[in-house]
Amino acid sequence: MELGRNEPCHCGSGKKYKKCHLDKDEIENRKAREKAALNVAKVAAANAEKEPEKKEGAHAKHDEKGGFFTKVAGKMGFARGQQRRAPPQAQKKGGS
Repeated sequence: MELGRNEPCHCGSGKKYKKCHLDKDEIENRKAREKAALNVAKVAAANAEKEPEKKEGAHAKHDEKGGFFTKVAGKMGFARGQQRRAPPQAQKKGGS
């Protein structure tokens, strides 16, 4: 059960909660949340060391194939280590 700000304090002092223990309780709650967040970060770091992250979703497929530029560059002949392809030669019409 949570006390309202204007209710009498739980310590029995007769003061309103906001004037007596609100700041102290908020500090304790903040410390508890920070401690929990730190533990979650530690667990996540330990899991990241155990197994590498795998990308999911639409971007995973593109990264495996090399991405949009690599795909287009490969089709146009600009891929690494390759020279640009010469355009196809026009065939001559007529007999000879």
